[in-house]
Amino acid sequence: MDYIVLSTLIGVSLLFVVLSYDIGCQWWKNLRKRASEFPEEMQIDNNTNLEVKVPSWHVNGHGDFCRTHYSLNYLTGAGRTCGEDVETSWAHSNVLGSSVREMGPASRHELLNDHWNGWNFQKIIGFRKFL
Repeated sequence: MDYIVLSTLIGVSLLFVVLSYDIGCQWWKNLRKRASEFPEEMQIDNNTNLEVKVPSWHVNGHGDFCRTHYSLNYLTGAGRTCGEDVETSWAHSNVLGSSVREMGPASRHELLNDHWNGWNFQKIIGFRKFL
């Protein structure tokens, strides 16, 4: 996880970054120390305020300390962020696995884009039920 986050932030100069991770309360410990072992270009800028929170559904399974300190509900500017939306689309996209693993990169990219565009379209169509 360290490599993924640090690679994502290469060359990015932001004052405030919020990461939502299922076990963020544990992963966050000693992150700056672990990050110092990576190449200099992967270092987090000291001026960047990095907040790590636990998504709304997962934080309920953690203890009181985590719910108090790592919930997105208490982060100024986060609003009512759930942080779990990426995972909600996995169940319906799992069936694509056997097809896309045989495809080349361009075909795989197109198929997944078509699939998730259709998923998003269905969600938007479903909004009319609430109006």
